[in-house]
Amino acid sequence: MIKAIIFDMDGVLIDSEPYYQDVLLHLLHSLEINATANDLIPLAGGTTKHHDQVINPLIQGVISREDFNHYIDSYYLHHPVPYPKILFPHVKEILEWIKNHGYRIAIASSSKKYEIQNVLELCNIENYFEIIMSGDMFQESKPNPEIYITCAEKLNLNPNECIAIEDSEYGITAAKSANMTCIAKRDLRFQYNQNNADYLIDDLIEIQKILEVIT
Repeated sequence: MIKAIIFDMDGVLIDSEPYYQDVLLHLLHSLEINATANDLIPLAGGTTKHHDQVINPLIQGVISREDFNHYIDSYYLHHPVPYPKILFPHVKEILEWIKNHGYRIAIASSSKKYEIQNVLELCNIENYFEIIMSGDMFQESKPNPEIYITCAEKLNLNPNECIAIEDSEYGITAAKSANMTCIAKRDLRFQYNQNNADYLIDDLIEIQKILEVIT
């Protein structure tokens, strides 16, 4: 019996990947680094390790990674991400429906905890989430299943009593390795392999129909 719904954040609750990549491309070009949008596609759904593998070769010989990180931080300090504007449609509606039907709700995101809390507060959805698990709590993030296994433990549930809502291949792999049912939000922009998900949806509101069928 399904008792909890665990959401990823980036690419599931907020359409952040295109925004982050546009900013990153702008900053690279401002340093006269000849990068393209295709160069940044592998960043979607990735961890800090994946970012290093993509970014470090691009900036090599131009700027140190530490200075580039400061450059990025300075940009966002003066240009905060408009999270409410990139919140996916029907997020509040489906969270309200899930809560009203007695399911517990959590987040398991590779983002840092302060970033997750910032998004939830600015989008006015923080009160829906009982547990927040972030990538900086673990030595290894997705596709390692530890974040999902630990989230289930915090909820005092077995993993098979939880559904994970994901988008990236890394996230889907983590959820399935944790023995959770996985619903993936379809995204054709970043070459994700979503074949291992149990269900594919185009809109979060479709979670309602899936839960009505399987529970």
